[in-house]
Amino acid sequence: MHPQRQRPDEEPTWASLPPRGKALAAVGMAGLSLGVLALVAAAVLAGVLTIGYLSRNLIEADGTGPLIWAALLLLPCGLLAGAFAYPVRLALRLALPSPKAKHRAEMALSAATTFLATLFVEAFTPGLHVQHPWLPALLTTLLIALTNLAINHLEARLHRSHNHP
Repeated sequence: MHPQRQRPDEEPTWASLPPRGKALAAVGMAGLSLGVLALVAAAVLAGVLTIGYLSRNLIEADGTGPLIWAALLLLPCGLLAGAFAYPVRLALRLALPSPKAKHRAEMALSAATTFLATLFVEAFTPGLHVQHPWLPALLTTLLIALTNLAINHLEARLHRSHNHP
């Protein structure tokens, strides 16, 4: 079967690529995926190390292993916290009348979910001993909220600069 011919101004489709082109595209996508995964893993580990450093008087770890465990447990603990928050999220979406109130409730529930996930990480990480676990959880929640605000600000600024040259 021959690949379909295309005009020079059209985007190539998967079917129109030769086998070598398909292999190169697959390798490129795999490399991009691994790069994004490495970037996310580095950001998560940097976050765990930052919280560990800022809360060093409250957190004791039996070496560096518990910090790696904490980074690995972020996803499952976040999913568990999200499962607990999901019924509340649905109830708030149904109960609140205005979009502005729904947005504010969503932000508050997101912060509460982050707080709960951090408490789960502190409780389930082997070799991690935390005094007053709510303090590092609150610090984590605040840092993530500030990061989200900064990202939203940058996105709005980029959006404005693209719309008003």
